[in-house]
Amino acid sequence: MLLVVPLVIEMATGPRVWSDVAELTGGCALLAALVALRRRAPLGVLAAAAATATVAEVALAPAASSPARVWPFAATALFAYLAGRRVDAGRPVLAVLAAVAAAGLPVGLLIGLVSGVRAAGFGLVVAVYDWLALALVLLLVAAPPWLLGRYVRQRATLVAAGWERAALLERQQQLEAERARLAERARIAQDMHDSLGHEWTLIALRAAALEVSPHLDEETRTAAGELRAGVAAATEHLRDVIGVLQPDTGPGERADVAALVERAAAAGMAVDLEAGPEPPDLLPLVRRAAYRIVQEALTNAAKHAPGAPVAVRIEHGGGTTAVTVTNGAAGTSAAATDRRTGGSGLPALRERVRLAGGTLRAGPDGDGFTVHATLPHEGTPAEPSAAPDAPAPELERARGEVRRSVAAGVRVPLLAAATVAALGLALFLLAGTANRLDPAAFDRLPTGVDRATAMAVLPPFQVVGDPGRTLAPPPRGARCRYYWSSEPTDERLIFRLCFADDRLVAKEAVPRAALSGPVPREGAP
Repeated sequence: MLLVVPLVIEMATGPRVWSDVAELTGGCALLAALVALRRRAPLGVLAAAAATATVAEVALAPAASSPARVWPFAATALFAYLAGRRVDAGRPVLAVLAAVAAAGLPVGLLIGLVSGVRAAGFGLVVAVYDWLALALVLLLVAAPPWLLGRYVRQRATLVAAGWERAALLERQQQLEAERARLAERARIAQDMHDSLGHEWTLIALRAAALEVSPHLDEETRTAAGELRAGVAAATEHLRDVIGVLQPDTGPGERADVAALVERAAAAGMAVDLEAGPEPPDLLPLVRRAAYRIVQEALTNAAKHAPGAPVAVRIEHGGGTTAVTVTNGAAGTSAAATDRRTGGSGLPALRERVRLAGGTLRAGPDGDGFTVHATLPHEGTPAEPSAAPDAPAPELERARGEVRRSVAAGVRVPLLAAATVAALGLALFLLAGTANRLDPAAFDRLPTGVDRATAMAVLPPFQVVGDPGRTLAPPPRGARCRYYWSSEPTDERLIFRLCFADDRLVAKEAVPRAALSGPVPREGAP
């Protein structure tokens, strides 16, 4: 309600005009309603405020430019800022302002027609000029606050995204720590398998030799048998512990691709295996990687392309092992979409292949899907791929969209303001080239001459605007025309000629001081 304080001060210090009372009452009620609806309907509130400013500019100008009557424009600026804060897209806000500005032209024409301020075709020129000025005022009043609100909103969004990214990085660090822990468990399991398992096997062999030795008595051989049984039991326990620590193939599961394919076929999958002879010196790391590739590919095929034939091909040669798994077309397009977007099996598989020193390609192949991996037999880990940086293009694309949105939000109001200003200036210059009346011709026009005779002497255009608003009212029923003097002086700056019943009923030379005086106010007691 602070927006109407200047109007209250003017009413308290000046003459009491009942139109001011009505304006104050209606303005307070309107502002209260707009404030109550600002969160629920920001675009509607902005449209109502801009429409109020439009009516004030068209109906009350130049009184609307007084400090007491700037509240509609201040309200428009305030609600434009709030719209920038609460509306995601910029086009609806620009559409609202454009619609209100477009509606100002017929409103101005209607008010000019009802009030009878202008006569003949020049009233259309004045209405268009006033409308261009109104559109420019709306842009200057609403566009900067809206852009500021939009900037504040985007800044808040970026801050929230920054916190979200920080939380994501923290979760990623936790996942990295968990992965390192699992890797350490696998390393411990491998160490136990390589060292303790081997040593305990040797102990069991020696105990078995003592158990059948003919040089020992029965009691010693019995003790050796118990020792062998204990070592065998400890070996079994060790195998169970390794199965818990090592999550690759599960407890007691061997990396046997043939057995894996047999189980898949027994479950109803149409799978065909083509595998060459395995080199005797193939590293366990490569063997397990090949097993996991086939396992993950079969799992994906069963999930995303049920019933499709699957071909598994493993080739050894040239110091590398090539694993290729191809399945036919998926049953539905949704299944193919799920394969492209869901699950973490392929990223984990890609990391395993990298640790084995190989490369992995997975993607659509015609109507089906193919997973192909090349594993070197030396098993040297490759450098990390660019896969972790894959979201970078998406992030850059999002930033580009934000930049383009901000640029469009600034560019559209600037272009609109430049267009309106250019059109208004062109119209002003066009009218200004033919709106000057020669003082001698003004002096020769007698009062009472008919309109047709006077119009033959008068210029085709008038003064753009309405300088008569600061002058004394014309005779009752008369309509006045205003022209610049071709030889302007402080005493004869503008000529006013008033017509009634197609006759010139009054004429006067308007001095400069009269144009800068206060606007006459009607209705004061």
